[in-house]
Amino acid sequence: MKKKLRVLVIVLVILIILIFGFSYKFRKRKVIDSMPYLLSEKSKILEKDLKKGMTIKDEYDNEWVWIVVPKSKVFKTAMKDTDYENILKDIKNYTKDYKIEDVYEIKDNRLMNSVLKSIFKYGGFYISRYEIGSEKIRKNKNDNLETPYSKKDLYVYNNVDFKQAEDLSTKISNRNYKSNLLFGFQIDLVFKFMEENGYNRENQKIIKEMITSNSSSWGNYYSSSFIINRGKYSADSKNNYVDITESLKKNAYSNWLLTTGASDENKVCNIYDFAGNVSEWSLEQIRDETGEWNVIRDGNFYFNYGGNDPASGRYKLDSSSVSDSYGFRVMCIK
Repeated sequence: MKKKLRVLVIVLVILIILIFGFSYKFRKRKVIDSMPYLLSEKSKILEKDLKKGMTIKDEYDNEWVWIVVPKSKVFKTAMKDTDYENILKDIKNYTKDYKIEDVYEIKDNRLMNSVLKSIFKYGGFYISRYEIGSEKIRKNKNDNLETPYSKKDLYVYNNVDFKQAEDLSTKISNRNYKSNLLFGFQIDLVFKFMEENGYNRENQKIIKEMITSNSSSWGNYYSSSFIINRGKYSADSKNNYVDITESLKKNAYSNWLLTTGASDENKVCNIYDFAGNVSEWSLEQIRDETGEWNVIRDGNFYFNYGGNDPASGRYKLDSSSVSDSYGFRVMCIK
């Protein structure tokens, strides 16, 4: 009898261990909210911390930051990676503080579905660490279209219309991943990521109002003052640039266009110039009584005040519009 009892106890102990083990593995799987991948075998990790903004450099020296989309917080109705409608609905609900009702994503369902599927599967996506840059100054829309890069110390790739920006955005990718302009919901996801993890130049926690109401404390606006660490600046409308040989203060009430990544004070979660410097073409559209318009996002160095034109702002434009204050940023997915 005692022997049978011992055997029963041993069996129960083994069952408890197995049940606990499976339960632990299940719970461990549940908390894996984001699974960043490398874009290729030649990619190098520059920053590992997801909250700080995991940063990698690809084989072309482009730098990318991983935007965490925490699966357990976001996806309440979507159950699989092809449930595109609910994936998008869940994302928009998660970022509801940054969306507006009369904005739509551009009609490219194939690209959008690829993005939604990848975000659901991996819990995030990459964006270019910098505004996309060029090795040559662009004076106007008809200048040669140079190879685009996500690198520091380049001239901002400005004076491009929507179609030029969209075409150029695809040329940063290779066969391992896809790149394009950002959908509006991706920009809103970046803002949500910054709200949860970011700090401004005064080392204050980024709050929603710093994104939707006044972005002066972390962007390059006419009214902003901050330290420029490197690169070049242009203080005239002809894009004549001056080299920065040592740290330099940009005083308030001056229109200075900076090269990419020029100021560490305008970096949040390892992403440079997501507020100010240049506004960025997106894959959003606005439809109103006057027609259908393309959308640029974020402030720029011409805007007087981050409270009038905050980082989350949307500005409708004809697709053929060009300016030295319009540029673009790129997302990429596997």
